[in-house]
Amino acid sequence: MFFQKKNRKDRKQFEILANMSIVGIHLVTCTFVGLAMGYFLDKWLGTKPWGLLFFLIFGIAAGFKNVYMEVKKLQDQDEGRGRHDGSH
Repeated sequence: MFFQKKNRKDRKQFEILANMSIVGIHLVTCTFVGLAMGYFLDKWLGTKPWGLLFFLIFGIAAGFKNVYMEVKKLQDQDEGRGRHDGSH
């Protein structure tokens, strides 16, 4: 019984850590994908800095949108847990 309580606590901490790491991964990957798309489109079309700049900004904006949506989802999950626990 003692071990089950500890495992739940550790599981909760790892779940929080995983959710927060996803937020960082979303921002970095979206920025990198936008940068790569802009670089290769510039190389292919010969529009040197413009495609890179446009897609970099687009990638950063998409990353922040994804971060916002992920944080919103986590907040909704947290509110749902509070209602089910009876502590809300």
